[in-house]
Amino acid sequence: MGTPVVRVKEGLLRGATAETITGAPYIFFKGIPYAAPPVGKLRFAEPSPPQPWTGLRDALEHGPSCPQHDLHNVPVVGCNEDCLYLNVATTSLKGSRPVMVFIHGGAFIGGHANFEVFGPDYLMETGVVFVSMNYRVGVLGFLQLNDPVVPGNMGLKDQLAALKWVKENISQFGGDPGNITIFGASAGGASVHYQVLSPLSKGLFHKAIAQSGTALDHWTSVPDTAEALRRYMAAFGKETSDPREIVEFLRSIPAEELVRVQHDIVSPEDRRWLQYPFLPSIDDKSEKPFMPKSPKELVLEGTDVPLMLGYTSHEGILFVIGLQNTLSTMFDKNSKLRLPDGLVANDHPKRNAVGDEMMKFYFGDKPITEESVQNWIQACGDISFVFGALKVAEIQQKKMVPCYLYKLSFDAEKSFGKFIFKSSYTGTAHGDDHPYLFYMKITGDYLRYKPGSQEQIVSDRMIRMWTDFAKTGNPTPRIDDLIKVEWLPVSRTTKHYLLIDAELSAGVNPDEKVVKLSHRISEILNTE
Repeated sequence: MGTPVVRVKEGLLRGATAETITGAPYIFFKGIPYAAPPVGKLRFAEPSPPQPWTGLRDALEHGPSCPQHDLHNVPVVGCNEDCLYLNVATTSLKGSRPVMVFIHGGAFIGGHANFEVFGPDYLMETGVVFVSMNYRVGVLGFLQLNDPVVPGNMGLKDQLAALKWVKENISQFGGDPGNITIFGASAGGASVHYQVLSPLSKGLFHKAIAQSGTALDHWTSVPDTAEALRRYMAAFGKETSDPREIVEFLRSIPAEELVRVQHDIVSPEDRRWLQYPFLPSIDDKSEKPFMPKSPKELVLEGTDVPLMLGYTSHEGILFVIGLQNTLSTMFDKNSKLRLPDGLVANDHPKRNAVGDEMMKFYFGDKPITEESVQNWIQACGDISFVFGALKVAEIQQKKMVPCYLYKLSFDAEKSFGKFIFKSSYTGTAHGDDHPYLFYMKITGDYLRYKPGSQEQIVSDRMIRMWTDFAKTGNPTPRIDDLIKVEWLPVSRTTKHYLLIDAELSAGVNPDEKVVKLSHRISEILNTE
């Protein structure tokens, strides 16, 4: 294929060729700058355009990960703030093929876009162009001063800048700027939903896939930005409410220290519910607000682009295994169920009533013992992912654009959840969709599927449905031996969905009892 070279708006890029795990050739360009390095005076600023360069720039290595703590509390990683880079994989620089832009997860405090985790191998065999991006996370991406000096949501605006770059340049990589699909999982899924809802993103993409994450999930926004900021500044021993003083002070602190202190001020209870201090928030003090109103208000307007969204059957394994949200931490000193503040505020007068309702639903009249852990897994997953996804689908029932809802319940003997969490629990965990869509080199041979295995068939089906949706807006445009059922979008009268198990099956009204519980909780919170 020779040495691939493309001309983007900023200059010439040199890529390289590679082979997928099945031996198919493709071209990649890694570490492409889509914005200026957010360092110095640009720390906490909205992204600026990248600087042009002269000569031929190598695009052979991933850009640095943005400064972060990972979810397992290891020391600060990725301390290079110059991290706003994206990667492209394509089979040819000619033609005009559908584009799929991936937004990584990581609870808005971590994650990266590298091919070692999100390898494009499977997607390269379907005729799409793949893009992945880094964006600022934690305090560097989501500091909120409620002032034009730092109005918040820099991380979401990084994603926006990457999408603008893709729109302007992707034709040079054989991509169609008129057919772009954004997709992501966990915080990436929530980011996709935020991009769908933001007035600033209109026209930059044409379809969206939100996996295990929406803007309605309790962990995807911060209830009280002022309180989060107060605690953060107090940890540095700095007392000031002047936004300019705050930003000048924080720009004088090394990035590693900013991230370490951010981690230190999070209580164990908040960490167990992914309630971090710096998350997406209303940024109405910005000259161009990304989120002019709360997610709950914006979501009522619905989306005007085709949407696919869903969740796994046992999302809550993440909380019980990954975040140590165990039975011993379930209750406060008054034996009341602990709930995340993002679901119901700590000082809300109906907090205990909501907890009692949930206790009755998940545990009934039975005593809570270690054998109740599966109930707790279900409760954590529903609270944190399922409530939001089903509410979004409900809102989209009133809209004209198609919305496809799914539930992934295939419980593989070897899965991403079992690899990352060392979990022995049955059920499809948070993140178990990843290895069906990406070649995850970091797992070695553990998640290399044998041809003809059930895991490989599930992967083939998901790849086909995801890419067919990206190509046509319909995940099942043809029925054959691989895809044997039609996946219908939700309608005004029926909440259609697809159950993805060892076989595919079409159904209606998934987890209807959970929907009713969610409605009851809303009623409790909204009654005098």
